[in-house]
Amino acid sequence: MAEPDHDGALTDRLAQQARALVERLEGTTVQRLTIQAGDARIEIERAVGVVAPAAAPAPAADGGAAPGAAEQDGRNAVLAPLVGRFYRAGQPGAAPFVEVGDVVDQGQTVCIVEAMKMMNEVAPAAPGRVAEILVENGEFVEFEQVLMYLEPVEGEA
Repeated sequence: MAEPDHDGALTDRLAQQARALVERLEGTTVQRLTIQAGDARIEIERAVGVVAPAAAPAPAADGGAAPGAAEQDGRNAVLAPLVGRFYRAGQPGAAPFVEVGDVVDQGQTVCIVEAMKMMNEVAPAAPGRVAEILVENGEFVEFEQVLMYLEPVEGEA
């Protein structure tokens, strides 16, 4: 147990450990982590993006493409924002949000990923035409797994 006059040192050490944990979580599917030891508690929650260029070796910290990353046939990948179940429609029996060939707008819901009974809408950061849907309805998806590809639509905004 730390002495009262060492509280500042203990806080500094905990802050260093928290920074080290955040660095170690990069590239993993972990989005929230809580560690508690006695009265000390560290909570880490990470935000994620939903769109990155296809075939990028690794997304940049801001959720965009890694510098110099090539796109796959000029298409953009719509990525799973978290681990969960992929759904093409808002409820069982409803029409899918999108089909291959549909033109979608930036911010338009294209699917849902359910995690812990929470429905998380997934929307592209840029408009495009749905070129390919890679995941089956109800399938389990991983963090940043490619769900579908969008092709740029020329002449349309």
